[in-house]
Amino acid sequence: SHGTRCAGEVAAARDNGICGVGVAYGSKVAGIRMLDQPYMTDLIEANSMGHEPHLIDIYSASWGPTDDGKTVDGPRNATMRAIVRGVNEGRRGLGNIYVWASGDGGED
Repeated sequence: SHGTRCAGEVAAARDNGICGVGVAYGSKVAGIRMLDQPYMTDLIEANSMGHEPHLIDIYSASWGPTDDGKTVDGPRNATMRAIVRGVNEGRRGLGNIYVWASGDGGED
C-alpha cells in the first residue's frame, strides 16, 4: 500500500478532476517485488536497484532499517555497485536517479 501511494503521488495525471497533479505526471510506474520474504539480502536489494536501468529513470525506495532512532544501516557492497552502475550508465547515459524515503517511523 505504501508503494502504491508513493507511485500515485509521482504519476497522478494532470487535469484529472479528482485530486492534485503528480510531480512527474507523464511518467509510467512499475513495481519491483522485493519485500515479500521475511528477510532482506544484499543480492535481493542489488537486483532491485539495478533492474532494467536502461528503461527505468527514477527508483523510489521506501524501505530501510527499523526506524527506532537508534538503528543506522545502508546499502551493502552489491547494492552499492548496482547504484553506482545506474548513476554512471543508466537512463541511456544520463544516469539513474535514486530517491529514498526517510523518517517512516509512523506516529512517533
